[in-house]
Amino acid sequence: MAETPDDALVVREPDEPARDPIASRSTSGILLICTLLMMAVVGWSLYDEVYGLRPWKDMQREFVARETRYLKRLKKQGNATEKEVRASAEYQQLKDEADAAKEAANPAYNEKAQQIRLIDQQLAAISDPFQDRRGHLTVANYRAETAHDKNTKAKYEHEAQQIRQETVQISYPLDGSGRKQKQPFDFTKLDQTYNDLKARKAQLLVEQADVMKDYTEKNKKLEEYVKDNVVGLTAEQLSKLIERNDKYDFGLHQINVNEYNIVDRCETCHLGVREPLRLTPAAMKPTGRKIDADARAFVNHPSESKELLQIHDPEKFGCSSCHGGNGRATTTVEKAHGLNEFWLHPLHEKDNVEAGCQQCHSNDRVVQYANNLTLGKDLFQTRGCVGCHRFEGYDRETDALTNSRQEIKQLEEQMAANERDAKQAEQEAATAPDDATAQRLNTRATALRVTSSQLAARVEQLNTQSRYLMQDQKKVGPNLKDVRLKLRKEWIPEWLKDPQAFRPGTKMPTFWYLNPDLLVFKSQTAQQADDERKAIAAYLWQSAFEGDIPKQDGGDAGHGKELFETKGCMACHSIGESDNKVGGDFAANLTRVGEKASFDYIVRWIHNPRERYAPYCPKEHRDLTPDDYAKHKQPYVFDTGLHSKCPNDGAELQVQNMTVMPNFRLSVQDARDIATYLFSLGNTQPSYADASYLDDPKLKDKGFTLIKQYGCAGCHEIKGFEEEQRIGKELTNEGATPLERLDFALQTSNAQDGKDPYTGTKKDKDGNKVREWYNHKGFFEHKLADPSVYDRNKEKDARDHLRMPKPYLTDEWQTALTTFLLGSVGTDGANVPASLFYNPTNRQKDIQDGWWVVKKYNCMGCHSVQVGQKSVISGLPQFQTPEGKDQLPPALFTEGARVDPEWLLRFLSDPSLSGGGYDLIVNGHENATGGNNNAQASAGANANAAQATNNASNRQGNGTQASANGEGGLPAQPGANRNGVRLYLKPRMPTFNFSPNELRTLVRFFMAVASEQEPYMKQQLEPLTDQERNMARAIFQSQQAPCLKCHLTGNPEHDKNATAPNFLQASTRLQPGWTFRWLLDPQRVIPGTAMPSGLFKKDGDRWVFAFDVPNSGLNEYQGDHAQLLTRYILALTPAEQARLAASSPSATAGRTPTGTSQPSAPPAAATHHATRASAQHHARARRTTARGPTRTGDEITMHVPEAFTAAVCHGVGGFSP
Repeated sequence: MAETPDDALVVREPDEPARDPIASRSTSGILLICTLLMMAVVGWSLYDEVYGLRPWKDMQREFVARETRYLKRLKKQGNATEKEVRASAEYQQLKDEADAAKEAANPAYNEKAQQIRLIDQQLAAISDPFQDRRGHLTVANYRAETAHDKNTKAKYEHEAQQIRQETVQISYPLDGSGRKQKQPFDFTKLDQTYNDLKARKAQLLVEQADVMKDYTEKNKKLEEYVKDNVVGLTAEQLSKLIERNDKYDFGLHQINVNEYNIVDRCETCHLGVREPLRLTPAAMKPTGRKIDADARAFVNHPSESKELLQIHDPEKFGCSSCHGGNGRATTTVEKAHGLNEFWLHPLHEKDNVEAGCQQCHSNDRVVQYANNLTLGKDLFQTRGCVGCHRFEGYDRETDALTNSRQEIKQLEEQMAANERDAKQAEQEAATAPDDATAQRLNTRATALRVTSSQLAARVEQLNTQSRYLMQDQKKVGPNLKDVRLKLRKEWIPEWLKDPQAFRPGTKMPTFWYLNPDLLVFKSQTAQQADDERKAIAAYLWQSAFEGDIPKQDGGDAGHGKELFETKGCMACHSIGESDNKVGGDFAANLTRVGEKASFDYIVRWIHNPRERYAPYCPKEHRDLTPDDYAKHKQPYVFDTGLHSKCPNDGAELQVQNMTVMPNFRLSVQDARDIATYLFSLGNTQPSYADASYLDDPKLKDKGFTLIKQYGCAGCHEIKGFEEEQRIGKELTNEGATPLERLDFALQTSNAQDGKDPYTGTKKDKDGNKVREWYNHKGFFEHKLADPSVYDRNKEKDARDHLRMPKPYLTDEWQTALTTFLLGSVGTDGANVPASLFYNPTNRQKDIQDGWWVVKKYNCMGCHSVQVGQKSVISGLPQFQTPEGKDQLPPALFTEGARVDPEWLLRFLSDPSLSGGGYDLIVNGHENATGGNNNAQASAGANANAAQATNNASNRQGNGTQASANGEGGLPAQPGANRNGVRLYLKPRMPTFNFSPNELRTLVRFFMAVASEQEPYMKQQLEPLTDQERNMARAIFQSQQAPCLKCHLTGNPEHDKNATAPNFLQASTRLQPGWTFRWLLDPQRVIPGTAMPSGLFKKDGDRWVFAFDVPNSGLNEYQGDHAQLLTRYILALTPAEQARLAASSPSATAGRTPTGTSQPSAPPAAATHHATRASAQHHARARRTTARGPTRTGDEITMHVPEAFTAAVCHGVGGFSP
């Protein structure tokens, strides 16, 4: 509708829009809040970027502050050794020589320096013009070369010619005074002058270096003297470290090894690991406060393991590869250390840090710098873990023997098949249709038989190898086939009940009475446990050998005590209990041996522990009897030499007890004396409960089942169980077992919550706080401490209980075994690739192979094999006096360099060096270590044959004794009743009856340890002239070096106080190079030796005798005096030694004689046999050696005993160095 005029005159108000709830409302509050939140987020992000994600920056600042403070304190205190070194006469002499050389060289040096300065000024004057014109000329030549037409090319050639001819005025220095003269130079002159000046400067620099050569060398010696003699850092070095810290670059310290995919940032926080000075927690603690976590984190790698970082360079191996943890994490300690149940490789705790070594060094028997791990490896073998659990490397002999027997079986089957095929071929040839076919079949039959002959040769070799491997096999526990011969019948059940009660610390674990505090039994009831023990004892008793062994008279306990304490028995065995215990723990404590054993058996055992009652045939799986030999018309003789085969089937027999105990080659009377002493230590009339039930045949079958269940045959030789397998799981890779597969049983929650499995609280029975132990370490530690812990509160039959017994382990041993198991992760469980694993080869392999034998026989009980390692007997009270220390067996640090390997092979075969009717088989140039294994094997075999004990030559029937061949009804000893080299030593080097395998391994071990080359090449020495012999004799007899004063000579009057070997064997025993180094400084070769030092001093390039010997001609002799004496010693003859002995002083280091007590009556009967009649008083073996015949030497006649005469005349035997 149209508007009216009136409407048109009215101003219309605009329509107000509807209110918008969003557009019409103020958003300033929301924007403010969002802005503040965004600013907070940005601020938090910046903080997190700078601090939150980089907490290590605070650690680095703290480290720099603490180390700088420590460095300044060290600098202020000053280095006492640096001051002493700089004040020493040697330093002052070197400094004076350097200063004099510098002063002498200064004039010529300064003159040439002035010429060089002038040349530098001249070069500076012409360099810019020359380089400018050379640049323009280069451009012109380039344009001419690249021109496309002749005119353009000619243009640029002309331009280049103008540049060459153009001259420039240069202010050219004329001399060193600064005077200059303007001279015109064209390009040709510039070029020639520039090159001439350069050449002249180079020549002057060379001449300047030649002038200062003497000073440079002397100053270098001065600096090296300070470096070699100052302990710690010098003031200059400390100042450089402080300056470095003042400019410290804070940031991530990352090791990146692309080859092995290793990324480690551990040193971002652990900044002191590779610092050049020793940082300890005490040094890095906050000022005025106690040691905190940071102080412990800032220390460096232990100083004693400095070589570890050289061998295991962190730039190649990283950190976490050895220590575990998450090397990439840096935000928290928990993350960096991998302290999460799902992280496969958490950081090893301090007690178990060496577990990382085992990961790569699982093939090593001894790991240097890892004493805890090496102890764990030792314990796994010596405490009997190997009896139940297989671990790769610990079954070397058994695995090789199994493989040999399997191969023999396969070859014999192949030979039988060949024979069948050959017969069939011959039959077919007989009916062949034509001659060609018959000939082909006959040829095939012949070929099959020839093949069988070749296989037979291989079988023969394998049989020989099997014999040696059986000789190498050893058991942890004793042979239980000898139970009836050895033990009291009533004692056996008491021992089985709780071995620790009878002999604390014994290797024998407890099978039933597992936790005395909680009365935990492996069986359901104490009565059931008692029944099981009775059944096992009954089986052992009834299955053992029956018979008698030679009766023995009682001995002299006083003399037995002396022998036991001095011959070396206590290197393995101990006596006394608790705090009074003295001796080694490698073998049993013998304090109460008389309460359990037969005196007759112990005498026989001491006399020769390897003597076996009856041989065992592995092919027939039984022990042989005299009837087996009789039906083949063979004597009942078995030994490791010529009588090691079964008369029934020719298989190699086990002919000796599988014990590591060696034979000390004692007389029967000495064996009686020691046994009498041991039986006097305990209760001579022990009382035990009746054990007549051991004869019950019904118990035997039950005992058989229980022995199989508990795995007794893992450690013991038991009739019927010779081929029994282990009952435990293999532990080679136990450390890599996933955590959820470790059976914590009902203790899982306790482990996760950190509760004690017995009290159920967070404190153990001693009130100590319990840590969370739901990890591999916790599982292993609780399993070792009490294997029954994972059976607690479980409802199951006794036969289903965990079969692991409770071993005796100290806290230290438990930690060592835990470390060993934690590191046993194998290839699949390792956190590094297998290419980083250490697989020793060549010399290092020889060392590790040798360690298996050294550890097996406890050589370290008597000898120091490593520097710093003390033998067991060196800590015994009787060896603490000066006289006692002279009686210690020699250290073997450098044995491989000291002795000829051929001699060493012979000595190890027969330490008495009595000959024994054998000779080393060395053909031509082949020697004991020259790679000729056949020669070595033959030597060892012949030695063993000579040493072999005729174990059963005096038996008739089923174990009964016939007339005896030797004293006391026991066979003769394999060797002489003496030491072969050091006759004066009371400790006896025993006969170990090593197989050729072990002989070769030991010889190579000692050579490898001493870094000797293999094959060994004997050094040829120049013969002495008469003049040289007189001069060497003068040194040998001088008052400052009276060699025969301490060394054996063969004269019993002199030798009773001698403390060093005879020189006569030096030519075949000692190596010339070692002898030379020994004479120069014995303490560097064998620290602690009684051999005097300082006999020779350096004179230019030679060594001369440090003392004046009048009328000797030594002052005029221009050769090396130490080499002269070496040649003399190694060429010493019996006649020469006799001449020397006549004019040399007597030995002064005496041995205190020990009183002899009266022989005692025999100890009470210790078996089921009737008591023995009283022993008669016997004549002691301390016989006076009869004086031998007179021998006329070249210049002197002397009387010596008969045995010594033979040694002196022939230069062999046990009377040489």
